[in-house]
Amino acid sequence: MRIGLLAEDRTDADAVKVLIKRILGNHVSIKPKCGTGCARLRAKARPHMRDLASEGYSTIIVLHDLDRNSDTNCLNDESTLEQELEGIETPKGVQRLICIPIEELEAWFWCDQHVLDEVGSGAHASQNPHNIARPKEKLQWISRGANKKPRYSTNDNARLCEMLDLDLCAKKCTAFAKLRDFVIKCADQDEQGITN
Repeated sequence: MRIGLLAEDRTDADAVKVLIKRILGNHVSIKPKCGTGCARLRAKARPHMRDLASEGYSTIIVLHDLDRNSDTNCLNDESTLEQELEGIETPKGVQRLICIPIEELEAWFWCDQHVLDEVGSGAHASQNPHNIARPKEKLQWISRGANKKPRYSTNDNARLCEMLDLDLCAKKCTAFAKLRDFVIKCADQDEQGITN
């Protein structure tokens, strides 16, 4: 099975690659196309999907964080973002998932105490990780050592995804549950030779 992955940056792509391989096994081929932020991802989504489709990638995941509005400090509207991304033309024969972690992919780590303990100390797993404001910055904060310098960076995300409890994450994080269900469904269709 071949999956194309559009992500805002390399660390998000690396993290999701680990998660997909944990779900489907190593027989899946994943090709990421990374932007340098959300605006670049949206601008390049159509040509990237076209390129991936021409290379035989009939399953594509578009991963886009639901960021905060810099003026209001409130989360942007999820349905508006989803409509905008859904409006980007998808090549014929391609199955596509729009995956929108709330507020960032790093929120998924807040569902699992084991992962939080690996990052730092003093934090407790949340029943509602999507309600945590600035999850990435909070991971940096709990990882600070005696010198107050954070040990955590987004370069650690792929490693943390190796230990993340996937069932727990799917139970607490809707975006991850959709991602997991989508890749499993596509893998089943691929195995049965079903195409769009």
